[in-house]
Amino acid sequence: MTVSVFIGTSLDGFIARPNGGLDFLPPDGGEPHGYSEFIASVDAIVIGRKTFETVLAMSPWPYGKKRVVVLSSNPLDLSAAIGGAVEQMSGSPAEIVS
Repeated sequence: MTVSVFIGTSLDGFIARPNGGLDFLPPDGGEPHGYSEFIASVDAIVIGRKTFETVLAMSPWPYGKKRVVVLSSNPLDLSAAIGGAVEQMSGSPAEIVS
């Protein structure tokens, strides 16, 4: 199994502003940077709870029918991911990958 990471970061190395904002990312992804090719090459996506909550505000669900695993130790309402194949897990990285 191959495990890869693709992440958008600001120039100062953050993945979100202190308030959770992602406004430093260009609208519509900006110039080509390989995301479309990357996402087409993966079988599953693993995201955290805060990312899940942010993505829920996007319409339509951006991951289509691709399997999405949300990491959280607290109960989540996954039904809001309309049309998505979403499940919740918690545990160590080794447990999640297996």
